[in-house]
Amino acid sequence: MNPSSFLGIILGLGVVGAALSETGMDMSFFLNFHGLVIVCGGTLAAAATSFPMSKILMLAKVFVLRLLGKNNVDYQGTIEQMLELNKKLSLGLVGSHEAVNGIKNQFLKEAVTLVADGVLSEREVRNVLEQRLKTVEHHYMHEANMFRTIGKYPPAFGLLATTLGMIALLQKIGQPGAEKLIGPAMAIGLVGTLYGIGLANLVFLPIAEALTEKTEEEVTLRKMIIEGAVLLKQRVNPVYMRESLNSFLLPKERVRRKAA
Repeated sequence: MNPSSFLGIILGLGVVGAALSETGMDMSFFLNFHGLVIVCGGTLAAAATSFPMSKILMLAKVFVLRLLGKNNVDYQGTIEQMLELNKKLSLGLVGSHEAVNGIKNQFLKEAVTLVADGVLSEREVRNVLEQRLKTVEHHYMHEANMFRTIGKYPPAFGLLATTLGMIALLQKIGQPGAEKLIGPAMAIGLVGTLYGIGLANLVFLPIAEALTEKTEEEVTLRKMIIEGAVLLKQRVNPVYMRESLNSFLLPKERVRRKAA
């Protein structure tokens, strides 16, 4: 479980729960089926209109991977792995294609394979990998923007639920005892707006921001791998390679000499 995501969910639910309990009302009052159906159903309908259903289902998988902390970026491990590859290739301890075995990061594996093939020049290796980087960045940002777009729908449908509730209320004005229904009916109608605001700002928009940050981390890692692949092609000094790759990281994150 990603500690930050888990803490955010617990904190968000706790804040909302504490705010609702302070009203002194029965918590079951906020379980409004009318508002829930309009907000959730309307959001799903709008999302299905905007995007293919296959991509919407994919977003559920993206959400779970983010929540569970899967695919965490390991800058230091990647640098150490590339330094080890450079050392083995320089000493002839393994063949070029043997070096590919055991690499788990798919982009790093592709980069080392291009270097091991020996067909492409340094410039060509860089161009190919940079184009693949742009493709991955576009895909990841598209996922983040989908969450951000869907996050616009719940507040609107929450307002729709409230509007429908108000229309039903206004129809009863003028009837005997209508003055006693205005307050409770307005309260029930506003629950839909509460659902919409909560769903957007506690689920969709935070996930969009988290995916944007994740994309930036992945782009940095892939830029580092591209630079490392070119250095592998050049068979440079390990010290120069380590310091070049460390340039992508802050001082406290860098791989030290002993770790290398």
